[in-house]
Amino acid sequence: MSSSFFIDNTIGEVERFREEANLLLNGIKGTDAVIGIFDHLNYTPVLEVGEKEFWGELPEVSQAERMIQIMSLLEKDYLTFFTDSVKWFTGVLEEIPFEQRTNIQIFHCGIRYRLLDDKPICLFSKGSPIHYDESRKFNYTFNYVQNINHLFKKNFRYYWIRISHGENSEYVHTFHSQDKLHSNKDLLSVREKEILKLIADDNDTKEIAEKLFISVNTVGNHRSKMIDKLGVRDTTALVQMAKMTGMI
Repeated sequence: MSSSFFIDNTIGEVERFREEANLLLNGIKGTDAVIGIFDHLNYTPVLEVGEKEFWGELPEVSQAERMIQIMSLLEKDYLTFFTDSVKWFTGVLEEIPFEQRTNIQIFHCGIRYRLLDDKPICLFSKGSPIHYDESRKFNYTFNYVQNINHLFKKNFRYYWIRISHGENSEYVHTFHSQDKLHSNKDLLSVREKEILKLIADDNDTKEIAEKLFISVNTVGNHRSKMIDKLGVRDTTALVQMAKMTGMI
């Protein structure tokens, strides 16, 4: 989105933002997605495109009440998602030194909602800051949100968050609701990523074992561990989620 649309740290031309978002959404027709701008200072969306198709025909509410409305759709296992994640997210941002506050990407995966028509949604979102102040702090992110219910196991009742930043996205912070621990390490280990990249390159288990000088059983154990950790249905979903969240 065009940062030139900002005037004195506020969005000056919302309709031009909407035009850009509509163009982007038209390019990904066929997916269950919504695009928008999120105000982190007031914790509310200031623009949504495709929201009615995504969230359904919800009653009209004010912008200030929008997040309360969306929170009301959370499944009961996720009722503490907003408080837990915002507390963690705020702490992470405060820890990032000035020189590392570049190329920030924020990913949320696995939060479950139940729409008014009883349709289940398992949410993936990617947030990218679109305007920084002189200290490289941001108030607004451009958000892409997609329903990934088809990629996650039905019995996986957790969510995870990944933040990457730095010139080459070399710094990572993660949060997994299963243990609620803040980590400066990625969700997947270096070895797991190595194996997953080979899987993504269409190598079978035997080929991977030979290339890495490990046993076939070890490859299989790593694959199972990654699937269980991320909560995805199968290897195909594992590769897709790792790519969507920048892990490989």
